[in-house]
Amino acid sequence: MATSFRRALVTGASSGIGEATARLLAAEGYAVALLARSSERLGQVVEGLPGTGHHTLICDLCDSEQVERAFRELGEHWEGLDLLVNNAGLGYRARVAELDDGLLERLFRTNVLGLLHCSRLALPLLRQGDQPVVVNVSSVVGRRGIPGQVAYSASKAAVCSIGEGLRIEWAREGIAVCTLDPALTATGFFEAQPNPSDLPHPSLERASGPEMVASEILKLDRSPRPERYLRWKWRLLSAISVFAPRLSDRLLVRSLGDGWSAPLR
Repeated sequence: MATSFRRALVTGASSGIGEATARLLAAEGYAVALLARSSERLGQVVEGLPGTGHHTLICDLCDSEQVERAFRELGEHWEGLDLLVNNAGLGYRARVAELDDGLLERLFRTNVLGLLHCSRLALPLLRQGDQPVVVNVSSVVGRRGIPGQVAYSASKAAVCSIGEGLRIEWAREGIAVCTLDPALTATGFFEAQPNPSDLPHPSLERASGPEMVASEILKLDRSPRPERYLRWKWRLLSAISVFAPRLSDRLLVRSLGDGWSAPLR
């Protein structure tokens, strides 16, 4: 049944891209459900949202029972869901030799398993939505892995793969599934991620703001596309990596600097 407004669920809505997306959608007349771990921070965000009908869902995506409870609660408020934004994610800046098992597990539980749990549990609500859309927030490094963030890149590659399969699985349901690949975004993401060797952060001088990424999410809801890159250079680099991986490696190392070397064999 069509509604006079759109109902959106945004994960990772307490800061960064998720917060900016929640604010933009609310300003555009959406009713927004905000999901994140911090009840205090979510309360602060939702208090500043225009409009009515918003909800907060306190949930750690690493805990499948908490995810199920959050969706039961959402189902008590709304009979359907029009937009799911799978945005929540953790970073991990470390060489493979430095990876910690606990941090690695939490990374994949949040970035991959959490996204799958949310998608599965949202399906009954999406089926009752009006022109339902799913936007999975991946990253350009999901299409071209980078040194020093191999684990994070792998988790985002999984997000890209999920989007490719899911958009076909759900095509007959009338649910559009989109993958969004932002590049550097000026948030607190890099400061919050584990970085055991204090690897240098990339310069954010030319980074996009979270509001720009949020605007792309809104565009995808209004006009869904299978995949959207926010930096054409990364799209080109990911294509080159398939057909000419050595060239892609050299171009990437030249761009990154930081003492990395392209392989010689």
